[in-house]
Amino acid sequence: MRPRHFIFLLFALALAACGPATPPVEAPNAGMAPQRQDILQAREQPGVRSPYAVEWGGVQIALSKYAQPEVYQGETEVELDDFRELISQPLRLLKRGKAVEMEVASVHREPFSRFDPFWYSFPEFDGNKLGEAVIAAFRQGIRPGDRVALRLASRTDNIIVQSAVVKIKDPFEAYQPEVPLPRPRYDGDTYGFQLIQLAGQRPILRIDTAAAATRQVYDMYRANRLYKIIHISGFATRRRLLDERELLFTPTQVRRAELLGCGHDWLSLPEFTQFGDANVRLQWGEMRASPSSENYLLSDFQSNIQQPLRLYAGERQFAIRSFHLYTHSRTRL
Repeated sequence: MRPRHFIFLLFALALAACGPATPPVEAPNAGMAPQRQDILQAREQPGVRSPYAVEWGGVQIALSKYAQPEVYQGETEVELDDFRELISQPLRLLKRGKAVEMEVASVHREPFSRFDPFWYSFPEFDGNKLGEAVIAAFRQGIRPGDRVALRLASRTDNIIVQSAVVKIKDPFEAYQPEVPLPRPRYDGDTYGFQLIQLAGQRPILRIDTAAAATRQVYDMYRANRLYKIIHISGFATRRRLLDERELLFTPTQVRRAELLGCGHDWLSLPEFTQFGDANVRLQWGEMRASPSSENYLLSDFQSNIQQPLRLYAGERQFAIRSFHLYTHSRTRL
């Protein structure tokens, strides 16, 4: 495997021609249609990052909102030798770069346990550094792969830092992707309808409204004003239900997105189900995306970004008319 300083690439692809899509059939007396779900307007998602950060020596842990009313969390990763220096360095809670009053409610090794020797409730803290006993214990006992969590509170700002975590790098641990990818289903049963239920959005039924085989399903939902019904001729799918668990990112996690292409509404497109024994892969210059593909360096991405995209199922190639590109990275491109 290549070095783990990588950019994680995710592709959502529309595979139909740029011609007009089949018009949707609305349930009788249906209300206003929801916003189109294939196109995310360029926007910044509020509340993802907060004005708060934890500064420990030369390391900053950016904090994001975790719970109401004012509860925050954040995480970073350092080498073991760096942590041994870090543990004795000044510890501050920052708001827009300026220190605010705080107290250390606890410092411990995760997972949390009251009887762990690396669990300290309200440890010695002089307002600047942890006490010498805490420093000595963590400096000697922490190992690669451990996670050290701080719990802080500020009475002046009335906030709680539920967890500011410092993970100790372990070069030999199994790789765990930040965004787990579900394995695609290439086989199994196919169905003539699909329900889409996403939080905060109107539920959708995708179906061939003229198909005799699914007429009973269509009749059951057409009288329900809650559902939006989309007609797709000859519709077939391997997934009868799509919900939040099927999404790589929920809408609230996407800080910014751009649609590249002619703007298909993927909800009105048929699904490809005729995989047979063929695996699907996406080729972007020298880079290859598939369930078993490797990770790539940022420099690899930058050298291939102007190369054409090619999508295959086995040896069959599909024309790509539009797609979403999501980036998931701790640093900006």
